[in-house]
Amino acid sequence: MARTWIRKRNLTVMLALIFWSAAVGLAGAAGVRPLVIEMDVRPGDVRDFEIALIPGSSEGMVDLTLYEPVQLLSGGLVYKLPENQAFSATSWVTLDNYTVRVYPDQESKVAGRVRVPFSASGSHTVIIMVEPRPPEMSSGITFQVRYAVRLSIRVERPGLRQTAELEEFSLEPGDNGQPIVRAVVKNTSAWDYLVEGEVTVRDAERRLVERITLVSPAASNAETQATRLYPGARVEFLGEVTKRLLPGEYSLRLYFRYGNQGQIVRNEVISISEGDFHFPNAERAGAFSLIPETIEYAAIAGERKSHVLEFVSEIADSVRIVAEPRSTDADYKYSSMEWVQLRMAGNEFELPGRRRTRLGLTIAVPRDTADGSYHGNIVVQAYDLVTQELLAEKTVPISVFVGEKFDRTVELRAISYGSRELVIDLYNAGNVVIHPQAEVMIRNSSGDFVGRAELTLPEGEKGILPLRRQRLEGRTPFLEPDSYELEVTVRDGATELLVVTKEIEVL
Repeated sequence: MARTWIRKRNLTVMLALIFWSAAVGLAGAAGVRPLVIEMDVRPGDVRDFEIALIPGSSEGMVDLTLYEPVQLLSGGLVYKLPENQAFSATSWVTLDNYTVRVYPDQESKVAGRVRVPFSASGSHTVIIMVEPRPPEMSSGITFQVRYAVRLSIRVERPGLRQTAELEEFSLEPGDNGQPIVRAVVKNTSAWDYLVEGEVTVRDAERRLVERITLVSPAASNAETQATRLYPGARVEFLGEVTKRLLPGEYSLRLYFRYGNQGQIVRNEVISISEGDFHFPNAERAGAFSLIPETIEYAAIAGERKSHVLEFVSEIADSVRIVAEPRSTDADYKYSSMEWVQLRMAGNEFELPGRRRTRLGLTIAVPRDTADGSYHGNIVVQAYDLVTQELLAEKTVPISVFVGEKFDRTVELRAISYGSRELVIDLYNAGNVVIHPQAEVMIRNSSGDFVGRAELTLPEGEKGILPLRRQRLEGRTPFLEPDSYELEVTVRDGATELLVVTKEIEVL
């Protein structure tokens, strides 16, 4: 059955564009509810929705206009009036009023209707721009806020798949000569979806040099890792190599996860020569160390526990230390960051050269916390006292295991094979972090056993957090062109989490 739901999280949508004009005060609507409306529909459906205009302190007029979003290479959006409305989803949407008078202390409602054409399919987005008119005053300064209400319409049709292409993948010098991994992904499907990416760098001996998260500029500004990619859009993802690369050959392994089941894997070999890139000073990169490097413990709901972080200066000069708790992602259900209290007046202090300093913190678990593992990070940055240059950054992961009723449910979302490398995408649908590994039994089209493979988390990854995804990867025996049946068994230690059979085609 087709569904419609409305999100109430105002932070997921922008307050678009602030304009200054000659007046004082804010006129018309002081807010809009909701800012995101999502619909799952079928061709030919007719669906109704409603927008509430929250009144301001004075009477005013509010204009509503339908726009199309256009996604930039940065991943950000700009809003444009449709050039040809007949071929635009804006033609599906009608409002009962496009100009509304809003009175103080009186909420106004605007009704809307979506008529989905029988030929429609895939994801379509319409922006309803709500623009309070500025008051007519001859002097003073004010600002006008435009509220962008996102109407997301997903039209179900059999056979539509989420697809993507990797158009560009390279290592390039940044503005200051630092090495930047750059990848451009294009959405070749009719659906919008979230995209996350990373790349691993290994030396000629296959030793891991660094794992780098690839983030679009828009996602970086929003302090999130995932970017929503709209149909037909091209978005670049960037990540800086912070470890020194000595001259020689390196292998880059790129991995993108998109939508519910999509993944892109690409391997490249690059050669680094002396002077190709600029790298940070090695001493400065290790300006300080932390003890402990992680905080992990079991707790009960309502418990308070104190911890101590010790900062050890590794250089002769004093530095400014800034420490702050950060969630793994905005609105993450299993975040512990609101529980963390740093026991100091602010969030920064001076660390003298070659000295040690301690910082106390308290983690207070709320009494109504459900069983599960909760996670976050304390991010610590060191700055030069004179130039204010960022010298080093370290992260202390925090994991708090609350209660004893832990659910370790996992789902295999995708599987891919190439160059004797098998990769599976696992989703942790449970309430506790897992540390999985997988055994794969491989049979050919005749049912004969041809080999097995052990799949593990990428080097450096400790586990998969609740409601998060990660890949397991490993090498297989050489496989001749054929169809193969893979029996995948996923375990966390001695606990069996999943047994599933999948088929792949080796060309």
